[in-house]
Amino acid sequence: MKELIKRILGSAYLKIKFPFSILKTKLLILKNQSIRDNKYKSFSDNGEYPELALKAALDPATFSIFRRHPSYTPVLEHVSRKQGEEYLKIIREKYNFKDDEIFQIIKPLMYIGNPRLLKINDLPYKISTTALRYLKIGLDIKELTGDNIGNVVEIGCGYGGQAIILDKLLEIKSYTFYDLWQVNLLIKRFIEDSNFSSKYTLSTLKEDSNNNMNSWDFCISNYAFSELPKALQEMYIKRVLNNTKRGYMLMNSGLSGDYGNIKNLSQKELLDKFSHASIHDEVPLTFSHNYLFTWGIKS
Repeated sequence: MKELIKRILGSAYLKIKFPFSILKTKLLILKNQSIRDNKYKSFSDNGEYPELALKAALDPATFSIFRRHPSYTPVLEHVSRKQGEEYLKIIREKYNFKDDEIFQIIKPLMYIGNPRLLKINDLPYKISTTALRYLKIGLDIKELTGDNIGNVVEIGCGYGGQAIILDKLLEIKSYTFYDLWQVNLLIKRFIEDSNFSSKYTLSTLKEDSNNNMNSWDFCISNYAFSELPKALQEMYIKRVLNNTKRGYMLMNSGLSGDYGNIKNLSQKELLDKFSHASIHDEVPLTFSHNYLFTWGIKS
């Protein structure tokens, strides 16, 4: 009889304790999240995006659709139809690219990861507007550098889309990707599936913190640098930007250096840190007060 009572009481205790244990665990998670030092966390380092990138890198089913996933599209894959039309107009009119040439160059970005494809202008097929952005930026960079860009470093690389386009347009000696470690795994999977021909390295800023020997010819960042808090920007300037001869960074933090709740370097502060630096209009302008920041490039 005593054993039966013990079993009944034990079972009742577990039933009562279990929901409280779940609640306690959730409270601990929230507590830990609240004390995380956002001083060193970018906009994309929000938990959901890096974990989705990691899952896509490891799971074939997720990889097959990740470019449509709601945890991914707010960070990338959100170029509008109107923006795509503006990029296409520049590609056709300024750079004289025919439609067949456009599709041939962006082909790796048209299908891998199941991107959203849109019908724009008089193109014969639906197209990835994100791929058009990468192509337009790639052609701008080619105009600045010529055919041989040398050793390239990119900060905040998504799945490697910009690198894939540059690999098609230019002669690249080496390509270094800097991103979150989870995202780096996704980049590796994507570019290996895309016939990326250049020699490449994947790294995080922490992973490379003890190596002061790196130097590059050209630095690229499509909006990513401007989404970093000031402390991280300062680290990248010290370890990467100051060791790069020329740079091309599209910025979406405005004149004052604010991206949402992230406070970073203002346009003036950024200019003061570089010699031979310039501010240019973003063309086409995709958001008010966006701009292009370059250094080491003759106007």
